[in-house]
Amino acid sequence: MSRSSSLRLRVTAVALTASACVLGGTVSSAQAAPARAESVTATESAKFMGGGTGASMGSAIESAANVAYSYAQAAGWQRSQCYLLGSEVRSTGTGWFNAVAQVFCQR
Repeated sequence: MSRSSSLRLRVTAVALTASACVLGGTVSSAQAAPARAESVTATESAKFMGGGTGASMGSAIESAANVAYSYAQAAGWQRSQCYLLGSEVRSTGTGWFNAVAQVFCQR
């Protein structure tokens, strides 16, 4: 390839990149075939923790999960975008249970 051909290829690549930026497209390489519109899916995820107390292990977990879900909803997540990732329960020794729950959300 001669120097003028190489220079012309670089100028063409710069022009393609500039026009793609103006039109909102993407160009991955000057040697590649013309850019095709490909959809890229980006996901957002977050984790929320909540604590609760109950007279049984199940009620303590439910209480902690509801607190974690409320934190997620306050941050703009819908409940249908979240699920209970895990929980931990401990006895207080007085007949009550403390729980911590973690909720994972993704959209």
